[in-house]
Amino acid sequence: MKSKYLGALLAALVFMGGCAEELPAETEPHTGSAYTAAEPISDGLRADESGAAAAESIPAETEFTAVSETVPQVLGTYDLPSEFYDRFYDITDSLAHFNYYDISLSYCDLETGFRIMLNPDKHYYSASVIKAPYMLYIYRLALAGKADLEQKMTYTEKYRREGTGELKNMEFGTEFTVEELIGYCLETSDNSAFAMLKELYPEDGYEQFAASIEGVHAEDAKAKGGPQICCESSLAFSRAIYNFIGENNPYSENLFTHMTNSRNAMIYGGDGSEVVRKYGWYEGFFHDMAIVYGEKNYLISIMTNLDMLEIDSREYGIFRDLSLLFAEYAESVAKDDNGGDTVIIKIPKWEEYEMVLPKDPYMLLSVMNMKLRDSYKSLDELCEDMDVSAADLAVQLEKIGYAYSRELNSFAPVPKETEQGTAASETSAGE
Repeated sequence: MKSKYLGALLAALVFMGGCAEELPAETEPHTGSAYTAAEPISDGLRADESGAAAAESIPAETEFTAVSETVPQVLGTYDLPSEFYDRFYDITDSLAHFNYYDISLSYCDLETGFRIMLNPDKHYYSASVIKAPYMLYIYRLALAGKADLEQKMTYTEKYRREGTGELKNMEFGTEFTVEELIGYCLETSDNSAFAMLKELYPEDGYEQFAASIEGVHAEDAKAKGGPQICCESSLAFSRAIYNFIGENNPYSENLFTHMTNSRNAMIYGGDGSEVVRKYGWYEGFFHDMAIVYGEKNYLISIMTNLDMLEIDSREYGIFRDLSLLFAEYAESVAKDDNGGDTVIIKIPKWEEYEMVLPKDPYMLLSVMNMKLRDSYKSLDELCEDMDVSAADLAVQLEKIGYAYSRELNSFAPVPKETEQGTAASETSAGE
C-alpha cells in the first residue's frame, strides 16, 4: 500500500568530490539601507524583454540522472550520523505536500569541501536567482575598468516591469546610478532595475562570464529563453560570489551589504550568522541561494518547483527547517571529519516510486525505524507491505550492531554479549 510510505526513501551514494509555525515573510532592512523592504510577492521575472508572460519559454525540466553504480564508494571516511537522517525525515514527513513536488538542496562546507547534494542536477526555471551572478558580472566589469558604477541611467516607461521591485512605482525620468540599480536588484529583486542593467550590460556578455565559472552547467549559464538553474550550478555561483567578497576589493563590501539586505529571509543560518542570499520566485518556482558566515562558513541552496501552489508559511517552513538542520550540522562537524567527500541523495518522484533500500546502513536504520514508528505495527507487516526481505534487513543492520525488537517494534542496539546471531533469530518470522 503506497499510501503508507508517502515519505519517499532516500537512495544515496558517497563518492570523492570537491567542493507548523509561521515564518515572517519579510526581513527588516539593515540600518542605513537606501532600499526598503516590501511585502513578499512573486518576483514575476519574465524571460523576454517586453515583460509579457513567458511560461511557454521555460525549458522543459531535465530528469534526474542517478549517479552510476560504478562510482567508487569511499571506505573509512565520514558517515552522516543517523540523527541527521532522523531529523531530515521528520521535516519532510511533517509537510505532506513535500513529497509531491520537486525539491533540490546543496550544501558545501567552505573549510573542508564536504558536500551534501539532494537531487543536485535537477533543473528549474531560475526566476530572480539569476540576478546575483548577473550583478557579480557587472562588478567584475567594474574591476576591469569596463563598467562605471557612477554612470547614470534614466528610468523610462520601456523599462517598467511588473512583479517585485520599487522602480515600477516611481516617476519616469528619475535617474539612478548603476550602483543604485544593483542595490535594487539584489535587495528588493527589482525587475525594472534589472531590465535597465541588462540593456547597459547585455546578456551575451553575461552568458560568456557565467560559462567561465567552474562548475556551472552549460544550460545554467544562459540568460535568455527561460534561464535555468540546478543546485550544482548554484553552488558554483555562490562560490564565485564568496570568492569575490573575500578579495576585499573596492566592490566586495557593496556586494556583501546588498545581499545581506535581501528582503526575504528564507534560508536561515543560525543565531549570530550573517547570510548573503538571493531568492527567486515565479509562479511555482521558489528558490533561495545563500552563503552563511558564522562559526563555520558554508554554501547552501534550496530549489523547489511547487507547481503553482500558493506560497505560505508551510513553504517558507521547508527553507527554515532544512536550513536550520544544516546550520546545526555545520556547527557540530569537526574540521577533519569529512574531508572532501560528497554525499548525493535522491528522493524519487511519487509517480516514479519504487522501493529501493538505502545502501548506507545508518540511513537504512533511520528509514526502517521511522516507518515502524509511524506506519507499521510490526516488522512482518512492513516487509509484506513494502515487499522487502526481513533477512536482508537483518544482515545490513547487524553490521552496525542493530537488530529488530518485537517489544519495541524498532531496530535497537544489540547487547555486546548477545550480538552474534541475534538479528537472524529476531527477524526470522518476517521471511
